[in-house]
Amino acid sequence: MVQRVLVVDDSPTIRKVVSGVLARAGYEVGHAVDGLHALTVLKREKFNLALVDFVMPKLNGFELCKKLREDQELRELPVVLMSAKADKIREHFLRQTGALDAITKPFDPRALLLTVESALQKVEEGRKRRESVPPTSDQSGAENTSTDPFGGPPASLRAAVPEAFLRRMGDAIARVAPHLPPGVDARSAVLALRGALGEDGLASFYGDIAGAAANAVLTGDLSAIPLAEILQLLQLQRQTGILTVFDAKTEVQIAMREGLVDLATSRGAADEFRLGRYVVELGALDRKQLDDFIGRERASGKQRLLGDALVAEGILTRDNIGKALERQSSELIYDVLRWTRGRFVFDHGATRTEANAAQLGLPVASIVMEGFRRVDEWRLMEGALGDFEQVFYRDPGAIEAMGTSRLTREERAVLMAVDGERSVRDVIGAVSMGSFDVCKVLYQFVQSRLIRRRDVS
Repeated sequence: MVQRVLVVDDSPTIRKVVSGVLARAGYEVGHAVDGLHALTVLKREKFNLALVDFVMPKLNGFELCKKLREDQELRELPVVLMSAKADKIREHFLRQTGALDAITKPFDPRALLLTVESALQKVEEGRKRRESVPPTSDQSGAENTSTDPFGGPPASLRAAVPEAFLRRMGDAIARVAPHLPPGVDARSAVLALRGALGEDGLASFYGDIAGAAANAVLTGDLSAIPLAEILQLLQLQRQTGILTVFDAKTEVQIAMREGLVDLATSRGAADEFRLGRYVVELGALDRKQLDDFIGRERASGKQRLLGDALVAEGILTRDNIGKALERQSSELIYDVLRWTRGRFVFDHGATRTEANAAQLGLPVASIVMEGFRRVDEWRLMEGALGDFEQVFYRDPGAIEAMGTSRLTREERAVLMAVDGERSVRDVIGAVSMGSFDVCKVLYQFVQSRLIRRRDVS
């Protein structure tokens, strides 16, 4: 019997190339342009396998897999995901989506066919095992810990012993001492220490101090252990405590409760991650009204958190603030998931009053998968936009031909902020949106030829 494969990808080129490879190999191929379209097609036609792009509009690969698993008719459909990051996050893809495999873009025809054949073979072998093995009385479904992708229990990642930390502190002081004149003050000593160690060395040194001072069951370098794996480990172990992630400029604290994220806060992060931005997004007040409110709060001398103050004055409800905090916490973690350098410390059992009050209870799995999706999209956008210093100008002819009536309010704001003088960074600062959302709109404008790069040479 001919095997039928549904190719789900928003790129016409990818759909055409993949379909050609599969058709020449004897497969019957169907198409869907996004996740929503795929659900419609799958309800109408029968397929043996779905090849699903991870980054798509309307309904991405992760969301489509979730919808499939919730549907009684489609939950058994085998899925192979396609992504530019599949080689690095394969285990997360498979574990969180229920997909059989993941293939990395770009791929050659042979790799594609091998992946599809392997997935279909797994399905057939699973069917034969179910038919041949009689049911047993033990249905506990205990997890096989030998497949733990983190390489062992938290004890294997414990902080350095105090003797190692003391030796390192002694070395640092010895390096600074020759540069200090007699009677030097403490601030000068700190500045000298910073200059001697450098920003990376100082961050590592701070990590050792934090790890020694706190009840740190986890501490280390993000270049060796990515944040996604740390969060997954804390979720699997149902840990409670404060995970601090930092580099030379920014510190983000993630409050965990029984493996869930209750709150994420930051110091030194960009203004776009301030709670006020998400409060404005709720629509209860605009940017000027928020700035006026903050000014009155400061003038009154009251030491209230912004959320508490807005609730106390009857401007927002606790439910509204909870939604704003959820957005803020998620966006902070999405951003930190992109870090390739930095340090982390997990203070086991630690709590924060703000986190105890918020108790957002956000699942790590969905945050990590959305973060990976954004990493994929950032890669595409950076290729088209360049860096944050790139300048774009509007193409009046293209804008007139297309019109702006179909643009959203946010899209129109971004388009008006592009003036041939502002850099991408300036455009982000000119609108009340996050850098990811602004760059996504700019990327769409570049693809539609509504804006063009300004030649600065």
